[in-house]
Amino acid sequence: MSHILNSQINLKQITAEGWDNIAEVFSNFIATPSSGFTTLFAIDAINLSIPKERKEQEMKILDIACGTGPLSITGSEILKNSKFISIDFSPKMIEIFNRIIKENHLKNIETHLMDGQNLVSIENDSIDYTFSIFGLIFFPNLLKGMKEMYRVLKPNNQSRTAIASWCSDSFQYEVFQETMDQLLTEQNNGAPTKYNQISLSLSNEIEFKKQLESVGFIDVSIIKVTHPLQVNELSDLIPLFKNNPFYIDCINELHSNELKLKFDSLYIDIAKSKNPERSKENNKLQLRTFSYIGIGTKK
Repeated sequence: MSHILNSQINLKQITAEGWDNIAEVFSNFIATPSSGFTTLFAIDAINLSIPKERKEQEMKILDIACGTGPLSITGSEILKNSKFISIDFSPKMIEIFNRIIKENHLKNIETHLMDGQNLVSIENDSIDYTFSIFGLIFFPNLLKGMKEMYRVLKPNNQSRTAIASWCSDSFQYEVFQETMDQLLTEQNNGAPTKYNQISLSLSNEIEFKKQLESVGFIDVSIIKVTHPLQVNELSDLIPLFKNNPFYIDCINELHSNELKLKFDSLYIDIAKSKNPERSKENNKLQLRTFSYIGIGTKK
């Protein structure tokens, strides 16, 4: 079973500090409540997991690794009678999220600084739906996170979890993979070397399903959805990702300054070779991006 443990403890991607450093960029460009890139996948997760007939009911929704709140904020508009409990282990993410809640007078969201692998203050069998939108994929122990999601759900054959993961055929992850593979192979004197992207820890559809079933979920489905990442120019990607922990982890894998300095230009060259199309509507480049939404029910 692939990537059950994201065990490289030195990686910025699995630390609160790593995500603190990207929180402002994440809030302003990636996860804005109405139109952010990850918000679109969050809406997919809600619509795929919660039946239409339940959306008016009073429910408790747990948003794990909530970041600056794309799922909770959008969800609070879709599920107006529900209460959102939103947790993240990054103090900066929670600080920004709290500011957004206050500025927008959102009454049905409460935030907590908490590790999604240890939901210490969430009681057993107390939650109607649990979500993690591109959060659980970075947990050091994926199964521990899934088990906690299962534990807190109500055992009524209706309560579900929905976990979003990136797919390896997404534009930006393909380019990161090819860039790092080329640079690591050069670093290892020509010996072919493949980089392990933690962000792709649940990118195998079959293994993703098996892992959800292994912690007790039934009626598991893995659904592939897509939304383009839109940028004016490919060069815009570098400042967008510059402080992102997975970018920093890539750079840290390269031992020489020469290879580190090669990364940005090689990344852009490989991105250009993919020939992404521009939208006729807004003239922005449309970078194809895919996600698996893993959905499971608790008996």
